[in-house]
Amino acid sequence: MNPRAPPPPGRDASGEYCILACVIALTAVSMGGFMAASDLASAPDISHLIAVSVRLAVPWLYLAFAASAIATLWPGRASHWLLRHRRLLGLCYAAGMAWQLLFIVWLVVLHREWYLEVQYSPYALVEEIPGYLLLGAMTITSFYRPRRWLGPHRWRLLHTVGIWFLWGETWSTYWFEIHDAGNVQWTDTLYYWLGLIAWLLRVAAWMRKHAGEHGHHHSTTAARA
Repeated sequence: MNPRAPPPPGRDASGEYCILACVIALTAVSMGGFMAASDLASAPDISHLIAVSVRLAVPWLYLAFAASAIATLWPGRASHWLLRHRRLLGLCYAAGMAWQLLFIVWLVVLHREWYLEVQYSPYALVEEIPGYLLLGAMTITSFYRPRRWLGPHRWRLLHTVGIWFLWGETWSTYWFEIHDAGNVQWTDTLYYWLGLIAWLLRVAAWMRKHAGEHGHHHSTTAARA
């Protein structure tokens, strides 16, 4: 789930799958704990579980979104690892968002009237449906055979558009929570600022690359003069 295609399956892929399995297991244990403390027949409690599942997933999205910028601004072993394993970060995010989808379906099936009166928003659906479609396509094409079938140009386009859309959808949600909601949680504020920082890192990395290319162009022109 990144604009640079992952390598064919190998030792790195095997290591990624092990880490992904651990993240999925830890997420499942965490969600199991929240579910045990909730009334699974209560619409507000299920709605709360939807929010919790998103909070567990969003850090992986922000890391995947900022990985290339971090590697540009602070080159080193750690930042190189993040850059090389953006696919893993994206898959961890997708695994977390699967819980959100589960609880949304759960809420609609058990409490359809409550969902339509309290939770439903046509504006949110305009963002959420394309977001799920993009996330599903990005997840499938994060694996070698679907990526090879899609082709490098379309693969890069899908993952570039997808990561920007998912970041924008997520960050704008927290922006609206802070500015329009009456009961703002500290996690809303935290994820708002983390998302903004991730975007600012992308801007700073772009400016550094642009300045480097501009300086190289001038030095080449001067050398030829």
